[in-house]
Amino acid sequence: MKTLCFLVCFVSPLAAQAVDKVTDKFVPAPYATQHIDGLLAERMSTNLEGRLLRVDEAGILDCFRHRPGKQDWAGEHAGKFLDAAANTWLYTKDARLKTLMDRVARELIATQLPDGYLGTYTDDKRWTSWDVWVHKYDLLGLISYSRATGNTSALESANRIGDLLVRTFGDKPGQKDIIQSGTHVGMAATSVLEPMVDLYRVTGDRKYLDFCEYIVRAWNQPNGPKIIDSLKDTGSVFHTANAKAYEMLSNLVGLTELYRATANPLYLATVETAWKDVVAHHLYVSGTASSAEHFTDDLVLPGEDISNVGEGCVTVTWTQLTWQLLRLTGDPRYAEQLEHTVYNALLAAQDPANGNICYFTPLDGKKNPTPGINCCVSSEPRGISMIPQLSWGSLNSGVMLALYVPGYMTLQTSAGETTIETQTDYPASGSVSITLHPAKTAKFPLYLRVPEWTASYQATVAGKKYVGTPGQFLTIDREWRAGDKVNVEMDMTTRTVSGAPSYPFGVAIFRGPQLLALDQSRNSDVHDFQAAGPRSVHPNLKAAPKEDALGRPLKGQAYTMDGVEAGKPHELILIPFADAKTYRVWLLKP
Repeated sequence: MKTLCFLVCFVSPLAAQAVDKVTDKFVPAPYATQHIDGLLAERMSTNLEGRLLRVDEAGILDCFRHRPGKQDWAGEHAGKFLDAAANTWLYTKDARLKTLMDRVARELIATQLPDGYLGTYTDDKRWTSWDVWVHKYDLLGLISYSRATGNTSALESANRIGDLLVRTFGDKPGQKDIIQSGTHVGMAATSVLEPMVDLYRVTGDRKYLDFCEYIVRAWNQPNGPKIIDSLKDTGSVFHTANAKAYEMLSNLVGLTELYRATANPLYLATVETAWKDVVAHHLYVSGTASSAEHFTDDLVLPGEDISNVGEGCVTVTWTQLTWQLLRLTGDPRYAEQLEHTVYNALLAAQDPANGNICYFTPLDGKKNPTPGINCCVSSEPRGISMIPQLSWGSLNSGVMLALYVPGYMTLQTSAGETTIETQTDYPASGSVSITLHPAKTAKFPLYLRVPEWTASYQATVAGKKYVGTPGQFLTIDREWRAGDKVNVEMDMTTRTVSGAPSYPFGVAIFRGPQLLALDQSRNSDVHDFQAAGPRSVHPNLKAAPKEDALGRPLKGQAYTMDGVEAGKPHELILIPFADAKTYRVWLLKP
């Protein structure tokens, strides 16, 4: 086993850090004390090699060096890169990435003006359109970078941005209205809430928290998005502001951070209302939301290419919001949703061969992953970089497994430093072997998430069997000794999900956490994809051959299914939606 060391959090030299009033129930395992193998590891490696190390460095910095930028929001990309790179470097300690990250941060900071301005606009256009939005991502990137590396210049730069924002915006005489300084009913500008709470956290400077409370007041102005009041009155994200999904979710992520800092229950209640509404009325079967970048009306979920399904930025911000709620509450339903989104929408937007990214990811059609620079190409690496933080950690003084990944992590428990090793090929199968290595024999709980979709879940420890209830944690609270093993067997249940009302004649097929698709590359003998589907509402899937007709190896998961095409029996091959390229998810209802 590798020798592990714990990450020491960087403490700001500028002031004492602020202590949150709300303590997280779930605390992710530190990046530096874990290692993940398997499918998710492959995708994280592709994210590093194919996207982060190949970032268009000049392209993300030239808009600062030569103002104005070519796009109003061009400045967001440097901050997004630094955030994703900081997470990835904490996990990998890749020297190439560190060199690149240091250079990008240094060059970005060098473009900051004496008054703290770090946008991409000329002086006469300051604080219009997407200017505050750009500063939001500056802050997110610089704070993440400083926290990961201990770089004081980055935090000092973030402080200068924060001071400039506090001086510029507010409800005092001579200050600007932040709602009028950004698009989408002001939601683009007010999403700076998230990093401003974090700036307060790392510096302890009260004026930053006061600024965050100003943002919340500004929402309720006559020209504001009224995020809290609207969600309280309507319970609907579609009926809030202009329903722009990415910007609204970004504000809600900020509201979870403000709740953590202030303990105001209204803030958490607002976020939970929005989250429940998205899950009930606006979430695609792939685990993302938005058509043409907006929340649609209840259960109106068009899935074709022309519908511009599941903006990548929405997928990532939805992941961030759900992760925040998991941390705050420890509720397994949030871990369930994270698994749903990660294995489907998040991975589906990434080309596993080269790390290119889809702006939109249809349910029926063709993926179009690209390199280059756009909002989703910059956002998706942030989501993938979070995977180690979504997988496992501490819950209620015990150990919690949220995603079943092979690898290991080390945490502090009542037994001292405790390492958890897992062996599994999940999600190909539901067999998981867990070995615990506490520093000393001690009693603490092990929380195992029992997926909502499984028909059976059983864990065995020292000959004793424990049966899990779908949608809950199976808690094994016992005295653990070094080398104790837990063997988990869960059924990777196959199920169909109705496409109604948008696709009343269609069904989607899941196996375990994975949405499956009928892909053209594995079904060349199917001539009419719209007339193809399962023969039964309870399809029986079998592992597909690992070689093609010429004996050439076929990579990845694939399953055969008794199906029909145009009313006639026809064996179909399904693969994970995350791997599909030209495909259909909505198949003809049996």
